[in-house]
Amino acid sequence: MNLSLYRFGSFIVFITLFFSCTKIITTDIGSGLIPPVDGVITKDTLLTILSKNVGYDTISVGISDDHVLGYTNDPIFGTTAASLNFQVAPPSHPFSWGFDKKDIVLDSVVLCLDYKGSWGDSLQPLKLRVYSMDPEVIFRSDSAYRNTTTFLKGQELTEFNVAHTVDITKLNDVDTTDETYKEVTTNQIRIRLNNAFGQKLIDLDSASVYQSDSTFYNYLRGLIVEPEQTGQALLHVNLADTTTHLSLYYHKDTVTATRRFSPDVLTSASSNSILRDYSNTAIPGYIASHADNDAEIFMEASPGIRASLKTPALDSLKNMIVHRAEILMYQVPDDDTDIFTPPNLFLAAHSDSADRSFAIPNDITFYGNSISNLAQFGVAPKVLADSRSIYYSFDISRYVQGIVTNGEPVYDLVLIAPYNQYVYPTINSLYAIPISSPTLNTVATGRVRLGGGSANQYTMKLHIVYSLIK
Repeated sequence: MNLSLYRFGSFIVFITLFFSCTKIITTDIGSGLIPPVDGVITKDTLLTILSKNVGYDTISVGISDDHVLGYTNDPIFGTTAASLNFQVAPPSHPFSWGFDKKDIVLDSVVLCLDYKGSWGDSLQPLKLRVYSMDPEVIFRSDSAYRNTTTFLKGQELTEFNVAHTVDITKLNDVDTTDETYKEVTTNQIRIRLNNAFGQKLIDLDSASVYQSDSTFYNYLRGLIVEPEQTGQALLHVNLADTTTHLSLYYHKDTVTATRRFSPDVLTSASSNSILRDYSNTAIPGYIASHADNDAEIFMEASPGIRASLKTPALDSLKNMIVHRAEILMYQVPDDDTDIFTPPNLFLAAHSDSADRSFAIPNDITFYGNSISNLAQFGVAPKVLADSRSIYYSFDISRYVQGIVTNGEPVYDLVLIAPYNQYVYPTINSLYAIPISSPTLNTVATGRVRLGGGSANQYTMKLHIVYSLIK
């Protein structure tokens, strides 16, 4: 989303005029508190926010969730290399090939991955390689592996040991190009593997290796699908979908057959290695800096970066009727915002003494063990009027009203772009709940650079519309 400086300048003039008005045309929040008497003066004010990039998040991806696979090289956010690590299980126990093994002629071996979409530049192809996992690796279905975990590779399995090229623009097309069976497929990444690998699977002793899933995993510890450092996109892949499988095509005489080995959500181990490298960007310098107010805030869908926000002037406000209090955050545009789209964000309160992040008091609504007002709270990016740039507006009106009226505590705030993170409903809650289910962002998908509290043109601010009574 490239920004027109002229149009953005027009917006700044407009917003300045708007903020200088003392008569508010429309407001809903707090309107019921205004008494029907003369002497109500409605004003607005802008309060300074101190913003700081404070660190990095790590996450683990469940086998049933969408994973990411691919490579990006972003001049603002650095590089991302995302790999899949997973096990496949035999289709049945006891397992049979249907023919005597000595009569089987193997035609091809294809690793098929369910394709759910992409993020980034789909015009640039990706290159993928497939490996077996080293048999000495410990890889268990009852373990949750963080995105920073990688596994030792064994033998390369990609056909002819040549990287498979993925043309992202054609993944939604109907594919009838399988050289052996002309299968009709769509929304599927199909990677040809070496026939020698398939022949080894056929030659294995059925009585021992194919006795159970666990005995098979002892032979084939797992598969690793890894990108080369080319391309500019992350593919969304689901391992639990029925279209993800390792397919062996073979025949005896004129009779053809197929056996498919698929991930089992109960027995198969899986993980998504997502390696972020920020070394050639400004981000590490901001995080390491001792300054308490950064000019830029970097938000990346988890695993990514988290930031802290402080509102030091809140506890000095006089009692007032708060019609709306919103934290406004503006995108600092760059040349790649067309391909690297923004994520959803979440803002929480944080207490160092309680050592936890929790929902901002009064402004988050719960329905059972879930948050029901995420859209109204302001998690989604919005497009500026007459512009292609975006901003976020977090509604913290009731939180501010509680501070100015009842002397409730002022908390530091934490800003993240969550995938599967949890939050405590209150500072004293015993159990945390998911911020969103389904997840607020697809893992690793979305990034935005925001103006911080010390920015000039894109300054983060707290805007309060309020009334005083004479």
